[in-house]
Amino acid sequence: MNLISLFQSREENSSEDIDSVSANWEEAILVCSKCAMKIRGETDGRKTRLKGELKDALRSEGIKGVRVLEVSCLDVCERNRIAIGFSQNQKLGRNIVLAPAGISARKLLSKIFPDKFRS
Repeated sequence: MNLISLFQSREENSSEDIDSVSANWEEAILVCSKCAMKIRGETDGRKTRLKGELKDALRSEGIKGVRVLEVSCLDVCERNRIAIGFSQNQKLGRNIVLAPAGISARKLLSKIFPDKFRS
């Protein structure tokens, strides 16, 4: 086998069909971990405080189908604020919330999901 045929076989293997699976969630809340790392008390060194609180608040209200994810950067940093993105809220459109440090998960959820969650 020569070098050219080795690369050609790699290209053929890499063009396999892309599969998809159905997720068990409909909406996502994206918490910028980079913003949180810059604010004292917003992380425990690995996870953001807000991610855990959001998950707990959603669970306590019985709201299902929402996934809370930490992301590395939403590229809208503002001093002493945490960027929060979300996937499906028609009223807020594609805006990213810049939440102040120390905001409660309940207050944030009432802004993101005004129809589902009341603080």
